[in-house]
Amino acid sequence: MCFVRLLHMRPLSFIAALALIALPGIARADGPQTDLVFSGAQSVEITASDTNSCYIDSQNALNAQITDPAAGQFIAIDVAGTVGDHPAMASDGHAQLTMLAVDTTRDDPFVNWAATGGTITVDSISTQVALDDGSASTRGALGHIDADMSSPLGTLHVSGPFACHLAG
Repeated sequence: MCFVRLLHMRPLSFIAALALIALPGIARADGPQTDLVFSGAQSVEITASDTNSCYIDSQNALNAQITDPAAGQFIAIDVAGTVGDHPAMASDGHAQLTMLAVDTTRDDPFVNWAATGGTITVDSISTQVALDDGSASTRGALGHIDADMSSPLGTLHVSGPFACHLAG
């Protein structure tokens, strides 16, 4: 499911999110702005924010793509574009947090993960999000995740803060 969302992300939104404008005098944030820790069936940590992008769509939903190119996971968040707590699993049963993992040891290397419970908290939808090296900053969103996910490979827990660069 996450892979489908990646394919349907508006190309211009994604490009705009990556076309970062350098601003002088931006100091590096204390520690990583994204520090997602996975425990359970997968043990990975995502600490990069540079490739993370997000946008607010016409229905006021925050759509975020979180990834660390070295980790092999692509997280998709689709929650209301408002500050506060949002369920990782919506009341109608659809996951608002999904992940595509690439496992090259399998015949079908794409593994889809979906939230089974927990919370996605949006802390800000209009703040400065620095590049990991502190060299530039864009308007962005900050939040944190505390959720459980499952796939045919088992279950895992993901927790920690995330940052993404807003398109547009």
